[in-house]
Amino acid sequence: MTLKLDPRLLYEIMSEFHTLGDEEYGGQGTFQEAILVGYIYGLLTENPMSQLTMDSSDRKVYRYGGYSYIIWFDEVYAKETEGDVEEPHFSQDTFEVRIEDFSEDLEEEGHEESVLLPVAVEGPYSEEDIQEFLSNGDL
Repeated sequence: MTLKLDPRLLYEIMSEFHTLGDEEYGGQGTFQEAILVGYIYGLLTENPMSQLTMDSSDRKVYRYGGYSYIIWFDEVYAKETEGDVEEPHFSQDTFEVRIEDFSEDLEEEGHEESVLLPVAVEGPYSEEDIQEFLSNGDL
């Protein structure tokens, strides 16, 4: 089964949940929400129908399908692990997801072992909502 988010489906999902992702931003903080945030961010950045309307260090606003969505970013720190790490046991009902280790890339680039990743998505907002957020200093 493949999830294909078109503007209508994204609007329906976000209308129901309003915020997905990290609890700090109003989401549930589940692993599934984190995956969906990454998927939505990928959709908004790669789809030619999507338009970046605001870009700052901790958030980006994309317009897609007539509505705007706020993607929140936060620093994620690479953890140092010592010794052998036990591989998790997966039942037949689950699937394995490979999570990329950013620590080597960060060391090569001279970063202090942190990277900004999308952690939450909020929306849908109308253009008027976004203008109101901007005039109130909320964005």
